Amino acid sequence: MSWIPLILQGVVVAALLCVGFVILRGGPRSARPWKRLVGLGMAAGVLASGATWASRTPTRVASDSMLLDEVPALGLGKEAGFVTAGTCRSCHPSQYDSWHHSYHRTMTQLASPETVLGNFDGVTLHNRGRDFHLFRKGDEFWVEMVDPDWELEVASSGEYPNLIPNPPRTTRRIVMCTGSHNQQTYWTAGKNGRELLNFPFVWLTADQRWVPREDVFIRPPTGGRGFDRWNNNCIECHAVAGESNLDPHSGRFETAVAELGISCEACHGPGDEHVAYHTSPEHRYRSHLKPGFDPTIVQPERLSARTSAEVCGQCHGMNVFKGEAMRAGIRYRAGDDLTETRMVLRTSDRSIRTEQEKRDWPRLQQHVASQGPNFIPDRFWPDGMVRVSGREHNAMLDSACANGEQLSCLSCHSMHSYHDRADMLKPGMDGDGACLQCHAEFGADIAAHTHHAADSAGSRCMNCHMPHTTYGLLKAIRSHEIDSPSVEVAMATGRPDACSLCHIDKPLGWTADHLARWYGHTRPAMTAEQETISAAILWGLTGDAAQRAIIAWHMGWDEAKQASGDGWIAPYLAVLLDDPYAAVRYIAGRSIRALPGFASLDYDHVAEPGALRDVSLRVLGLWSATMAKENTNRAPSVLIRPDGQLDAPGVARLAAQRNDARLDLRE
Repeated sequence: MSWIPLILQGVVVAALLCVGFVILRGGPRSARPWKRLVGLGMAAGVLASGATWASRTPTRVASDSMLLDEVPALGLGKEAGFVTAGTCRSCHPSQYDSWHHSYHRTMTQLASPETVLGNFDGVTLHNRGRDFHLFRKGDEFWVEMVDPDWELEVASSGEYPNLIPNPPRTTRRIVMCTGSHNQQTYWTAGKNGRELLNFPFVWLTADQRWVPREDVFIRPPTGGRGFDRWNNNCIECHAVAGESNLDPHSGRFETAVAELGISCEACHGPGDEHVAYHTSPEHRYRSHLKPGFDPTIVQPERLSARTSAEVCGQCHGMNVFKGEAMRAGIRYRAGDDLTETRMVLRTSDRSIRTEQEKRDWPRLQQHVASQGPNFIPDRFWPDGMVRVSGREHNAMLDSACANGEQLSCLSCHSMHSYHDRADMLKPGMDGDGACLQCHAEFGADIAAHTHHAADSAGSRCMNCHMPHTTYGLLKAIRSHEIDSPSVEVAMATGRPDACSLCHIDKPLGWTADHLARWYGHTRPAMTAEQETISAAILWGLTGDAAQRAIIAWHMGWDEAKQASGDGWIAPYLAVLLDDPYAAVRYIAGRSIRALPGFASLDYDHVAEPGALRDVSLRVLGLWSATMAKENTNRAPSVLIRPDGQLDAPGVARLAAQRNDARLDLRE
């Protein structure tokens, strides 16, 4: 790196500092106050500008030229005005620091000893007839496996690669990783330019183990391997200003990004004009006199509620890209109107409010119809509520609370002043304070509204109005469509109501009685089972894979166990330990280990079917021998006989009704 630019920069800085000093010292005493301000502004401006210029000096992200040739080209956004987070750091150190500690930063990274979480130290993995040998070469991570390019070509032709004997093998380097919180997935270079192909295992961070990638999603059990490219899927939300740049003739990717991960300019827009503006001492001085005066950068909190939410919604939402915008090279940037380049995916027009959305509605319906019958069920509950994680923007827009154009993501969340980097809630927003900031009238006597003790889980606003009915990342997640419990809706959609997710031992009839008495709900007609058997048990045994996963999670949820007791739960989780969907089995295994007597249960959710059945039967036997005597007074709604033993025929009858409809949740 040449030192000449830095020397010249130093000369300029020194000269301007001298000018500022002269202004500070010179002139009549009566004139010095304003001159002192000007001089201080110039000096501070030059110092900050010098730091900014220095931070823009190019630095190598890695010394490995081969790796840099295989991953997306970095720095694409220069011509579009992107300057990267390192440039922001010199003037905004505290904001940089809070972002740097967030999971947004580590969403996509180049593979290195500092970023790779998985164990590559001579490990051999097995998956569906294939072996994968993981090893390291110094600071590099490698895998010897069946050639992924060959597998992708075979799968594209309609054949199943695992059925072909003696497949070609190759050794590939892991060049990039995505994720760092719940799990991390890895990418190897493909043969088509900067193409990136998914290594078919993920590293589960809490478990510190490898799991086949298809076994951490709710995907059809017989669906086989999935083959993903980072370039035409993950790039939209796991990098800044990504462009896949696929040449349709050669099939090569010349993918490029402004920056890997979710960085400053994803939320604040391109920063070059901002940097240029603030290298001027005059502009910095004007900004000092008028705080907030800055036309050069997007500040989401100063946007309207709807527009600020779209900054998050560009990634935390399901959107359909408008082809004409893509062809014209028009891309969404923070602060833009999202509907100019995308259509927010909805199943009804109930929350459409802008003229642009009204014009787009017929075209959106056509797009949905063209995607096949599973497109909506894999993403939404039957009434249009989002059922998969990472789509909070769609859910929020459908909330009644959003009608006043006041509610936005920033009402509760912050990228820079959060108390937990997992959910990025502002301080005080992890409890009732999030809701009471708008609904203060309930705060004085919360129990009068909830009909629960003020200090109980039943009086927490979010447990009733944002229950865990969204699925993703091997767990149930709070819905971001704010609504109220309704037995009628639960019966019509199959989406568990909030009451039944806390009182997991109670039937829908019990819930309907309370909602009718407390809130005047009309009591719907029900079947005998709905009147008498725990709603959670019915969904857990007869529901589809998403319902079973959500119930399995709630059977391990502390609030539910406190409200309903936990001595009766193990037999139902035992059934789910042998579920056909691997993700359901994983959640059931985690929940059962949270029950008394099962903390050390030896269970692997990706074991062979026979082993899964053996563990399920062993859990049932252990519970019957040790726990049944504690359940002699248990209500019949959980199918426990007066002697404390399980009503096995009743449980078997319900389990035989399990909904085995194909489900592929697109979280």
